[in-house]
Amino acid sequence: MGLGIVASLLLATNAAFAADSTGYTTVDGTLIYYAIVPAEVVRTFPRGTAEAEMHGGVPDGRHVHHLQVAAIDAETNERITDAQVTASIAELGLSPQKIELEPFLIDDVLTYGGYFEFSKLATYSIDIQIERPGAAAATPARFDYRHH
Repeated sequence: MGLGIVASLLLATNAAFAADSTGYTTVDGTLIYYAIVPAEVVRTFPRGTAEAEMHGGVPDGRHVHHLQVAAIDAETNERITDAQVTASIAELGLSPQKIELEPFLIDDVLTYGGYFEFSKLATYSIDIQIERPGAAAATPARFDYRHH
């Protein structure tokens, strides 16, 4: 299953990085994919392109990365486009950075994303919450990411 920006951005990175910086799980009937892409990769896209302009542009900083999350209904394989998605990222044992991920379109495929700083070579926990209108509770997912 193609993931639009996830695939296009990861193609620009090496295979070893891609293997450690992506993942997926199924929780409560929701298939949740994530990918982490260094801001340097996003900065290679020409000004004016959707990739370069998403979320107001790429923030300055050498440790900035873009977190992308795709949510798909596991039963229908339809992209979930009406969710509010948040992510908390923390080095294990420390306080998290928390942001609301913004929806964005790349090649007419909706994905949620935002920028985070991974300043240390360490293992981070990534907690994602997907809230859908009318749902009794948010759908949670946790991933461990080893930044190197």
